[in-house]
Amino acid sequence: MKFLAFLASLVLMTSFSRADSENSVFQLKVPDMSCQSCVLSVSEEVKRVDQVADIFIDLKTKTVLIASKASEAPKEASVVEAVRVAGYQARDYKKLDKSFAEAKAELVKKKD
Repeated sequence: MKFLAFLASLVLMTSFSRADSENSVFQLKVPDMSCQSCVLSVSEEVKRVDQVADIFIDLKTKTVLIASKASEAPKEASVVEAVRVAGYQARDYKKLDKSFAEAKAELVKKKD
C-alpha cells in the first residue's frame, strides 16, 4: 500500500514538473501598481484571459509573470486589455526563455 502511495506521488510530481516545463512564460511591466489592491485587481483581470494558467505579480519590481496553458500563448492584446480594464497600463510584454518557477525565483531573489 505504501508503495502505491509513493508511486502515485511520483507520478503527480512528474506531471507537475512536465506541465511547468511545457508552459510558455511571459512577462510584462505595470509601472503604476503601488499597493496590494493594485496587484489583486491586475491579477483578477489577467486570470480571465484565455490560455493563462498561472500568474505571479511582484509589486516591488512591478512585474507580472504569466504561465500559459500548454504551448499556446495568451494574446498580447488580450493581456494588455485586461490590465487596462484593471485600471493600469502594461508595457514590455515579452516571452521568457525559462520556466515559470525559474522566473518567479529570480523575481523573489531581486526583492532581497
